[in-house]
Amino acid sequence: MTSELVRCARALVGGDLREDYAFVVRDGMIVAAGKFADVRDAARDLDARAFPADRLIVPGFINGHSHAYQILLRGWADDWSFERWRGEALYRVVPKLTPDDVYWTFTAAFAEMLAAGITTVAEFFYLNGAGNDHAEAAIRAARETGIGLILARTWMDADYAPPQFRERTETAAERTRELQDRYPDAHVCVAPHSLHAASHQMIRAAAEFAADRDCMLHVHVAEAPYEGEQTRATYNRTPIQLLRDLGALSDRSVLIHAIYVDAADRELLARQGARVIHNPMTNQYLGDGICDVVALRKTGVLVGLGTDADVKPSILDEMRAAALLQKIKYLDAAALSAREAFAFGTAQGAEALAVAGGDLTVGMPADYVVLDASKIDDWSPAVNAVVYRGADGWVQATFVRGRRVYVGEPSVQARRAREETEAVAKRLCR
Repeated sequence: MTSELVRCARALVGGDLREDYAFVVRDGMIVAAGKFADVRDAARDLDARAFPADRLIVPGFINGHSHAYQILLRGWADDWSFERWRGEALYRVVPKLTPDDVYWTFTAAFAEMLAAGITTVAEFFYLNGAGNDHAEAAIRAARETGIGLILARTWMDADYAPPQFRERTETAAERTRELQDRYPDAHVCVAPHSLHAASHQMIRAAAEFAADRDCMLHVHVAEAPYEGEQTRATYNRTPIQLLRDLGALSDRSVLIHAIYVDAADRELLARQGARVIHNPMTNQYLGDGICDVVALRKTGVLVGLGTDADVKPSILDEMRAAALLQKIKYLDAAALSAREAFAFGTAQGAEALAVAGGDLTVGMPADYVVLDASKIDDWSPAVNAVVYRGADGWVQATFVRGRRVYVGEPSVQARRAREETEAVAKRLCR
């Protein structure tokens, strides 16, 4: 584990620009932080790393929702309806992946994320029907690239899903326990896929599992209008109300999308302590709609950001889209600020996932990103520049728990992963 003093001529801390800021890293964690003159004595025994004024140090970005194997679908499956995209791309390609295919594809996707400053990813992983071999390959890819992982292990039992995704509830629970016990660093949690892809019995069991094993519960919900139409017609409940009735709406619940929710649903989410991961780029790509994150925040719901389909896994892009879509939705340029969008992709995103991270303060992991500050106008607030004009190409280096895991160009491993992934795509995506 890395231990050193990090001195920053310029850093974003809590969204504010701080000059001559420093933090002390011991065993990968920040144990002291503040003005360099105030913290240097706490690091007399450590080596120092310094970043000049032409670099801006920001917290590592938090990716709250990803399907890494979907990088194989981008390009050739663009501009399709959701039904065609799911049936002719997702359901045709992903079930054919071997564990070795998963390893290389995930290594390539995680390398892209690190190059975009993403230091933690919640990977919603649903290729579990044949056992844990595929999930273990994904965990190995995260370990070897160095990205922080939350493995949201999916439970699915819908008849329409490919058999490679489906399990009996008891089998899913047993396999999830095995992963949790074997890979504590992967932060394995339970993820009943959705109200339409997991039975009510499975969702109830997943909620009980999360409480018993003290883990979070991730679930897709209210992503499209049809789900609410179905739950109202069949159960006289909104999707959010139905999750509550199934015992799956609590402060353990991480709701993915939550686009089609009304004011009463938002109040219910806030009362129960549930969190929402907003995926604005994928919501646009698939034509899903605009999540009203302004109303969610006013109600008190925590919001994070995710890259979902990973057409381009960039939290910088997600921050910008989050802010701009709310301005369009409300026809108000002040609807959502750059500072709020930045928080979604950093500190608030980490809080929504119930993990430490997203800031450069005491008690946080030393996850940080070095940006090329020469791209920022002298007269511009740094956080505004990052959100509205920032690009992945600004990323000069990425550190996870103080260890440098991206150095400004693809590693040997990343280049090999790209070649292997191209071979997988040629074999499966024709």
